[in-house]
Amino acid sequence: MLPLLVLLGAWCAARSFQQIPLQIIVPQKIWSNATEDSKEQHVAYIITVEGKPYTLQLQKQMFLPQDFMVYTYNKQGIFHSSSKVMMQCNYRGYVAGFPHSLVTLNTCSGLRGLLQFENISYGIEPLESTAGFEHLIYQIKNENVSVPLLEENDTDIWYRYLPYKSHISSEEKTVVPHALSHYLEMHVIVDKALYDHMGSEMAVVTQKIIQIIGLVNTMFTQLKMTVVLSSLEFWSDKNKISTTGDANDLLHRFLAWKQKFLVLRPHDMAYLLVYRNHPNYIGATFPGKICNKSYSAGIAMYPKAVTLETFSVIMVQLLGLNLGLTYDDLNMCHCLRATCIMNPEAVHSSGVKVFSSCSLNDFKHFISKSGVECLQNHPYMNPIYKEDAVCGDGFVEGDEECDCGSKEEFSKCKFKNCCVMETCKLKPAAKCGFGPCCTNSCQFQKRGKLCRPKANEECDFNDFCNGTSHECVPDTFVRNGESCRKNTAICVNGICPDINDQCKAVFGSASKGASFACFEEMNGRSDRFGNCGVKRDSFKPCSSDNFLCGKLICTWPKRSLFYKRGISVIYSRVNEDVCVSIAHSVPVRPGQRDFTFVNDGTPCGPNMVCSNFSCIESRFLTEGSCNATEKCHGRGGFPAGCSILSAILLPSSLPWL
Repeated sequence: MLPLLVLLGAWCAARSFQQIPLQIIVPQKIWSNATEDSKEQHVAYIITVEGKPYTLQLQKQMFLPQDFMVYTYNKQGIFHSSSKVMMQCNYRGYVAGFPHSLVTLNTCSGLRGLLQFENISYGIEPLESTAGFEHLIYQIKNENVSVPLLEENDTDIWYRYLPYKSHISSEEKTVVPHALSHYLEMHVIVDKALYDHMGSEMAVVTQKIIQIIGLVNTMFTQLKMTVVLSSLEFWSDKNKISTTGDANDLLHRFLAWKQKFLVLRPHDMAYLLVYRNHPNYIGATFPGKICNKSYSAGIAMYPKAVTLETFSVIMVQLLGLNLGLTYDDLNMCHCLRATCIMNPEAVHSSGVKVFSSCSLNDFKHFISKSGVECLQNHPYMNPIYKEDAVCGDGFVEGDEECDCGSKEEFSKCKFKNCCVMETCKLKPAAKCGFGPCCTNSCQFQKRGKLCRPKANEECDFNDFCNGTSHECVPDTFVRNGESCRKNTAICVNGICPDINDQCKAVFGSASKGASFACFEEMNGRSDRFGNCGVKRDSFKPCSSDNFLCGKLICTWPKRSLFYKRGISVIYSRVNEDVCVSIAHSVPVRPGQRDFTFVNDGTPCGPNMVCSNFSCIESRFLTEGSCNATEKCHGRGGFPAGCSILSAILLPSSLPWL
């Protein structure tokens, strides 16, 4: 089987920057169907484009499975995985009043995506370094460059030039019922050069790939096809195979690597995305072999400065070839829009694109044949916030007494001898089937078995099994208000708050608490990046006495920008320091304290600590170790009694002020 090479020819600048000036807008969320009992499935926004308001009608787009994973490597080449990706922020829809428009947006951290009208496209993304919900919106234009499909000596040249009808004349054409949906599970690998080009940070690159797959799915909606991003892999340390040289050789190298290393990762198709400044081709794959594990691989080239819109079209064209589609013969194929997806020129045009009559017939013919059963597998894509108990998902929920997961996972489950796999109920002799205080023999651990080590040496206690339950006892910790860190702070909920530790936890090990001048500058703003809480739907200003107890203000020593999904950022240079403050793009629930504020108990001056956005005196702190339930643990010469109080003075100077 010979692969099909999709060529670029004279690809010059992949993106034309003859764009209209950038516009700064503030989108308005005007409607949502979210309730206390259900999550947001539909939402509407008003945005302004070139001075005119447009209403975006959006519905949730599901293409990330519940077990979606991101795999990376460190400098030593060690394999890591993470599932901490916000999955429920992808939407697609249209612009009200424009029936032929398409909108694809991610809303996790502001609005980020594409608005497509008949023959014009706009990009939108959050302007994260400003106060307020400000966004950039801009028109996208791509140069119109001729793209030859195949090398003249390619042995699969017939695939392009054979008249369309001869593809299907030898077999009866079957029309698949309209209601039938199809699912293509894809594993995507990003090579080292593209990972660096996209930002060299897992969260940033993940967001861009998810945005691309969102655009891909918007185009495949016409075929009732969902491209499921089953997993994502970054060759963040180095490439695992050579990505140079001839396209045919690269494809076969990748195919050999895939068959050796991706066997245990479920997918129908694996694609390697490769960055090159000026590639001679935009991809290589095996046409019509989507469910054949011996050929289900492809290469997609990411040219320098290409737009995400263009690259999503490249991906759809390559996947289209995998699904039995051919490039359009413009003399024989009918297109309902200005450009159809399998038209070679589609990669250089803006606006809405659809599949032509030829593509629709190609697809109907392809799925009517045998050997494409993999497209009928429906991955589990229920939201991660699901509330109904599902026996076999590995989570003990509702009236379940145990849950060891799927059939494949059951044999490796610690509690397989305790649990009935089909019902998620305990076997007759079992007392328990999960929990830190349940043994492999399905009995409760003996009283005194450590089940929760203390999180902080001064402010927390070890917790132990009580001998009568599979669960660990409720968390116990030193009573709030006890002194810690050599009397420079007080314990709060089991930790000894420290501004430097909090900054490191949020912004990384190089960050630390900012100077008082930074706190004064930022927390004097009275906006979402600088405040002392919310009162009556407005930001509560910080008084001069409470600047250190409002928003968390830290130093930012790096050259790159800070990125965290769902978070907006603002920077300010004060004296010689770059200070940074963050805010949630979506407000937290009422009464819920969040990590963007200074922790209660953090020192804010001599004999002073933060409490509920205020800097208050801390005179009376106990010398005994009293836990949160008033049961006391005596320390060195002091009795185990919570009534012993002593005045503890905090130092007059703090090292970070």
